[in-house]
Order: sequence, then C-alpha cells, then structure tokens
Amino acid sequence: MTRVSWHMRDVPPAERFAYWREAVCQSFMPLEPEDLSDNHFDGGIDGVGGTSLHISRVQSVPAVVQRTRRGIGKLLDGSFYANLQLYGDAIVEQNGERAIARPGDIVLVDTNEPFSIRFEHGCDLLCATIPDGSLRRHLQHFTKRPNVIRSTGAGRLASAYLSTLRDLREDFETVDDLAGEQLSTLLIRAASAEIGVADAPTRRETTLRRILDFITDQLDNPLLSAKFVCRELKLSRSSLFAILGDSDIAFASYIRGLRLERCVGQLRDPRLSGVAVGDIARRAGFASQASFTRAFTRRYGAPPGSYRSKSDI
Repeated sequence: MTRVSWHMRDVPPAERFAYWREAVCQSFMPLEPEDLSDNHFDGGIDGVGGTSLHISRVQSVPAVVQRTRRGIGKLLDGSFYANLQLYGDAIVEQNGERAIARPGDIVLVDTNEPFSIRFEHGCDLLCATIPDGSLRRHLQHFTKRPNVIRSTGAGRLASAYLSTLRDLREDFETVDDLAGEQLSTLLIRAASAEIGVADAPTRRETTLRRILDFITDQLDNPLLSAKFVCRELKLSRSSLFAILGDSDIAFASYIRGLRLERCVGQLRDPRLSGVAVGDIARRAGFASQASFTRAFTRRYGAPPGSYRSKSDI
C-alpha cells in the first residue's frame, strides 16, 4: 500500500509550479503540466493505492495537464486515468476528439496515447489510475471510445463508486483488488452506453475478442505461440492471422508489447525493487533474460537495469 501527499504550504511562491510539476510526475507518470494561473500557482495531491488501483484527490488553480509523444517515449505502461470532476469543467482532447466534462462526469483517457486536459477555472477531482488489464481488453474493441462519461445511468453509478472509494482511504488495502475489477466493469458498461453500443458484435469481432483475451490470460506462459493459440481456441493458422490482420495486429509484436508493458510497470514499482530483472522477465513470459533485454532496449532506449535505476531517482 502506498500513500502520497504533496502540498504547497511551505513552498515559496516562485518555486510552486516547479514543485507541482515534480508532484504530478512522481504521483502519476511523465506528464507535462502548464500553468494558467498568472504565476499564482497553488495545488495539492493526496493519493492512496495498491497493486490494482490508485486513487488520488487532485486540486489546483487553472492549469493544463498533458501527455505528449515525448512523455510516452519515457514510459508506456498501458494504464488509464478515470477522473471524476468534483468542481470546475475540464476540456479534454484525445484521439482527435474534444469534449467538456462537468462536475459529476468522468474523464477517461488512455495514457498510451497523447492527451490534454485543460482546467480553465482550476480543478478538484478524483483520479483513478487503472493498470493495463480488463479495461483495455474491452475498450480496444470499440471503434470509438468516449473521452467523457456523463453522470447518467451506468456513468452515474461509476461516479458514485469513485466517490465511495475516496472515503475508504484507511481501509483501501482490504478492497484494492475488488475495487479495481468493479470500477473497470462499471466504466466499460458506461462507455458502451455513452457511444450507444447496441448492435451485437459480428462473429469475427467475437473471435478477435476471444483471441486477445486468451493472449492476455496466457501472457506469462513462455510457450504462448500461434500454434498454441490455434490449438486451444480451435482455429486454423490462416484464420488466426487473417482476423488479427484485419485489426492491424501482428501476433509476435503484439505479445512482445504486452509483455514489455507489464515489465515496465513492475520495474517502476518500488515494492518490487528487490526482485531480480530476470525474474520479472520470466514472470512476464520471456523465454530468457537476454531476449527480454534486447527487446526492452530496442523499445525504451536503455536496458532494464538502467531504466529501473532512473525510475528510482
């Protein structure tokens, strides 16, 4: 269980935004905030989290929080942010879409893609950081994903659930795994309702979902291969690659990417600092530490040991 607290009480005014930038990056990931307060910055972050979910209360004067390609290059772990607006509006942009979230709405952004959230009048929000998992497996099947989930129907229930989690700070450790799963389920249902998903998926779409879910479930299996998937799901090799090809998914690189994202999250987790890099690689399904190191270095520009050392700074 981790707890974070960043506040400006003893920070000189001239140093506050620099302090805020550091607070945001340490509490979340490499983000690039922008000050809109005319050099009168103030804000605070209080967070609590476990392995399945992290909840933070974020308050600030007018500001922008954004994730750029440059920041993504420093860290790509597949998590989502679900921000419940408690006060003020948020202008969110991602995937070429722009929307406004009002108090009670939830801003939903994928940290694997650039985004910008603008708080013209300041913000007071709850941010749920949801690790890569069931939420991504379901949302990746949407042809269009909403950036804002309105406070109606399933969205209202998700908002209420997030508010309840804020009040469980002292007991959060006892519900962490359950809360992460239930919040993801609510967000999936709310996102589906938001875009009006009413048509039943085609047989091909259903098969694609089975394939991707199976790959995720078997990710730590070093024997995971096209032959293995075909045998377990009773598919021909040509059908497997045709269905994946329709969605521009390359079998080997897709699995390697998922495994690398899993390893990045574990290398950044201070609770796993005593776990050897080789063990992390094997747990993610890599056949050897050598193959893991080569793949990791190609993608992130540094070997895993160096990457972990930099993350600990």
